[in-house]
Amino acid sequence: MGFAMRMPLNEEIVKKDSFRHEYINGKKNGFSFDVQLAYYRGHYLSDIDELEVRMDGELVPQEAVTFELNGKEMPVYKVKMAVTEFWSQVVPAKIHVIFPGGVSTGEHELELKLMLRIPYMQIGPGHSFMPLDAGDKVTIKVED
Repeated sequence: MGFAMRMPLNEEIVKKDSFRHEYINGKKNGFSFDVQLAYYRGHYLSDIDELEVRMDGELVPQEAVTFELNGKEMPVYKVKMAVTEFWSQVVPAKIHVIFPGGVSTGEHELELKLMLRIPYMQIGPGHSFMPLDAGDKVTIKVED
């Protein structure tokens, strides 16, 4: 992709203070964090074209990531089908990640690749719409 609009309206797209360990059967086995939409208008979840999470440069498998909004949690592949779920700019979504063994104490680089299309800005023939880069890369400090 050669061009993507970027509108970082918030100080933080990925909310560093929202990072939490997630436990399965009492053992640290993942994490979650909040993300705020980086666009002045809301979007339907079906406008999300790409959603990837990397921890310290390591790509997390898609099947280990879920997206939660308004109390509804879904795997990444189902986000494209959520044509009636609206994500308002002021409401954060939560990303849940299964990460075996959890994340160790210390500083880590957390990256969210989040590409949306703006359905009212057609930029080419067919179904070419303006891409919006709503991702973020942050350094988080993990404590136990």
